Amino acid sequence: MIELLFQTIAVIAYILCGFRIAGFSHGGDFHRGYSILAAVLIASFLGQSIHILFFKDPVTLWDAIFAIILAIVILRTKGNVAKLIWSPA
Repeated sequence: MIELLFQTIAVIAYILCGFRIAGFSHGGDFHRGYSILAAVLIASFLGQSIHILFFKDPVTLWDAIFAIILAIVILRTKGNVAKLIWSPA
């Protein structure tokens, strides 16, 4: 029963991460390397959520916490992949 809660939390967090990165508006200024990284991140977040949903991969408390931390970091950067890597010193 509790595992279902962890799965739900992780799936929601991964879907939120994927759609937030996909919804980032670069305003015409973009770098090809960051665009490729963003595409890989979107595919991996959405792929992981599909894997959890359809293959019933067991999700632990630590997986759910990690997904929440990723979602918080991505939401704070507003989906900007470049800010995930480079931060102002």
